Parts: sequence; structure tokens; C-alpha cells
Amino acid sequence: MTLRVLLIAVLFLGGVVAEEADARSKRVRQVPNGSAASCNTCHTAGGGSPLNPFGIEIVTNFLTEAGPAGDVIWGPELAALDSDGDGASNGAELGDPEGTWVVGDPAPEGNDDGEEEDHGEHGHEGDASLAGKVFNPGDPTSTPPPAPHDETAVEVSTWAQVKQLIGALD
Repeated sequence: MTLRVLLIAVLFLGGVVAEEADARSKRVRQVPNGSAASCNTCHTAGGGSPLNPFGIEIVTNFLTEAGPAGDVIWGPELAALDSDGDGASNGAELGDPEGTWVVGDPAPEGNDDGEEEDHGEHGHEGDASLAGKVFNPGDPTSTPPPAPHDETAVEVSTWAQVKQLIGALD
């Protein structure tokens, strides 16, 4: 009798845990290019691990309701934030800088092939091969390079060149 009760309890708890995990896995599809990093978009080491800064931001401020039933509220406000503090907005890292993507739309401009891009510490600044790549908004080492900077007329003026030479002498 005791073994039977224990078996029923284990099966019940297993079903509850599986249902809760399934309820949260839907969130991967509720952010643009979410499948690029899968559960690591919001977690540090896959589903069930602690939340990264982007995941904390979502759970704290961007769910339709608290708990596993809540859906992610993706839009301009969440896209504009820099949850991991790496200098790039969540939207820029997920390929939707304006936050206009909606659930059900095709993935915007990034790779949605299920593989997270690893661009940390490789010196890719200005690398055209990174155009349209997806980065992880919860990982400060997964940061898109800064946008190319076009020099202004003042920066290329003769006076700017003289100031640069004087600065080099110091």
C-alpha cells in the first residue's frame, strides 16, 4: 500500500513539474529570435537554472500574469532596455531594435536556427559578417559590435587633425 501511494505521488509531482516546464518553454517563441539561444535567452544555463538579467526583467516587469501561465509582453519598451548592461538594447541583441515584432511573425533579420551566436571578446567591431546576427540579451559577453561611426566634417577638419597631433605629443 505504501509503495502504491509513493508511486502515485511521484507520478503526480512529475506531471506538475513537466506541465510547469512546458508552460515556460512557450516563452522562447514569445521574443524575437528566442530560439537562437533557447532557454538561455532568459536562464543562465538552460531551463530550470537561475534567471539571467533579461529573464529577471521579463519575470519582474513584462509578463501578462505572474507565474508559468504568464506570457511575455514584447514591444518597444522591453526592446529599448539594456537588461544585461552591455551597452546594446535587448531589441538590438534579438534583431528587433524597435520592438515591432509580434508572436507568429517570422524571426526578424537574425539567425533563428537554434544555435546561439558566440561573439564575445573576438574583436568583431564593424565586421560585416555579423549583420543580422542574434545575440543574447541576458549575457553581457554576447554583445553586438557598435554601429559604424561616420566621421563628421568637424572630426575630419584640419583643426581636428592638428588637435590630434598635439594630443599625440603629450
